[in-house]
Amino acid sequence: MSSYHTNPYFPYTSPRPGQLTLIEAIREDVAAGNHLCVEAANGFGKTIAALSGVLPLLEKRNFGIIYVARTHKQLDRVMQELLPLSKSNGFSGVVLRGRTSSCLNPLVQKYAFNAQLAMFICSQLKRSGRCALYNNLSKKIKRNRHFFNSFCTSPLTGLELRKKCHNEQICPYELSKRLLPFVTIVATSYYQVFDPQINNSFFEAFARPFSNTILLIDEAHNLPRIAVEIASAKLSINSIRQAVNEAKRYRLSTVSNFGVVLEKLFDEENGKGEIKLDPEKFNLQIQRSMNIANIESFSSKLLKTGEKLVNKFLVEGRPPISYIHSLGKFFVRWCYFSSRSDAAFFLIKNSSTRSANRFELIALDPRSVTASILNSCHASVHLSGTLQPIGAHIDLVGLPEKTRMLTLPSPFNDVQIFPVISLGVTTAMKYRTPSMYEKITQRLIEVCHATPHNVGIFVPSYAVLQSLLIAGLDSGVNRDLFVEQPGLSSSENDRLVQEFKRKASDGAVLLGVLGGRNSEGEDYPGWEMETVVVVGVPYARPSPREITRVDYFERQFPKKGRLYGYQLPAMRAASQAAGRSVRRLEDFGAIVFLDDRYSTPYCHSLLPSWILQNLKRSKDEDGHLFKLLKSFYNQ
Repeated sequence: MSSYHTNPYFPYTSPRPGQLTLIEAIREDVAAGNHLCVEAANGFGKTIAALSGVLPLLEKRNFGIIYVARTHKQLDRVMQELLPLSKSNGFSGVVLRGRTSSCLNPLVQKYAFNAQLAMFICSQLKRSGRCALYNNLSKKIKRNRHFFNSFCTSPLTGLELRKKCHNEQICPYELSKRLLPFVTIVATSYYQVFDPQINNSFFEAFARPFSNTILLIDEAHNLPRIAVEIASAKLSINSIRQAVNEAKRYRLSTVSNFGVVLEKLFDEENGKGEIKLDPEKFNLQIQRSMNIANIESFSSKLLKTGEKLVNKFLVEGRPPISYIHSLGKFFVRWCYFSSRSDAAFFLIKNSSTRSANRFELIALDPRSVTASILNSCHASVHLSGTLQPIGAHIDLVGLPEKTRMLTLPSPFNDVQIFPVISLGVTTAMKYRTPSMYEKITQRLIEVCHATPHNVGIFVPSYAVLQSLLIAGLDSGVNRDLFVEQPGLSSSENDRLVQEFKRKASDGAVLLGVLGGRNSEGEDYPGWEMETVVVVGVPYARPSPREITRVDYFERQFPKKGRLYGYQLPAMRAASQAAGRSVRRLEDFGAIVFLDDRYSTPYCHSLLPSWILQNLKRSKDEDGHLFKLLKSFYNQ
């Protein structure tokens, strides 16, 4: 292996264990056009190692580099890590956020509820010359080329760019797009690269051959799930009714009839929970009821009608919201997957309130979104702290068999992280009794009494959460208890989490669900969450969609259907929650798995390597878990 001194781009004098291994692997495999999947724990320094590995390749070939991440914080961190490299080597970079989070135009801010609608509103405003921010940008660049070049000299976070653009009254999104061909590294979301309804615009602005582009994908364990979300769609009965009313206002009788037929067919299939639909049969029912020859052609016309209405509303200065447009967009995608019904699941979902009842199209295969992108780029590097088994990730996103797999050592020593499985408890359905919940609650009380500062408790569902409260968790922990509630808005949840973090010096408890925003999307360094408790294994309840997903993966990957469709999503959610307490190299904390099943060989094998290397077991005895944790924190 090359020594540190052969890599002039690594900005620190003391690489962490494994960083040089990653740097060299990236330089060797990516240069050869191979893909690389890497599991490394939080605190490893994956971002700076990845940048230090890929930047030397620019000396021999003018690669385009796109760093893909999930959150704005992660994207901005790329630019912050690039900054010391920029000072000595002149590298530049820009964060491209989506229109919904970067655009300063009041119309987009108020009415763009999703990326597709934001893109459509934006294009119409620009085309008609009615966006002052876009016009100002064009004028400034045309009059003063130095103004544009000043943004290309160093890395810019999304927040910095937005502030500068606000001061200049120019469009941040449009400026970011214009900067893409001129900077060393572009950091952007999964959606800009992988969503086919958005990425054409992104790649056109990127203006570099994608075959000469390197993708660095952070938190890569998210990619299969996000790809499925991108390909899936929902349409509520309430939206259908609004489309009918809109059609009546504009005397579009065929459109209003279509909405009436849809609601009637929904009622005919109505029942409890989720009901699977046969798309071919359902489409024939629509065609007969509407007396139309082809639903696909009809859906395309419906979408164009909706686009005309949105443009009409914009011209008239009205809210650019068309339910007919939403209806058309949904059924264009519905028809696309109808001809590929083996790769999608079609259902009607019954809710407690009729207005929330809906049609759903659930894509089953992430590869329908990811494979073409990954196979078109020069190479990709997939980085995550929870990627085991790496071979499953390779299968699910459609990477070639020769993709290199790399598991790197944890930067934490045995004194910093204390992972432990508490035996004798479980949330398996047949054992969910009052006595079991009381036993789990007693274990949780032991954890809280042994932990000096904040504790995070994450459970499989809101039903389990309520059962623990009934069993006396609130009174037993003797600390402020912050409970995540279903339906909380983002701002309400942010306030809940921030108040929990502020209580760190006294010690508080956050109770939430596995797979939720607080167990995956939030960091709790230092005292903010010293101990994290994973209660149960968050397996999805058997339902038509889960059964269909498992069956699909079994056909695609024989003998792996249950693993890929059922077990792996649960274990990834558990592993993600487990990593909340140790985010920085100086952190220390305990990870408690409250379920017997984590000690079985199968679940055990799906935990990340950095947890397995020091995993302990607590006896099925009252007080034993308390003693183990107390001993750890007394160190």
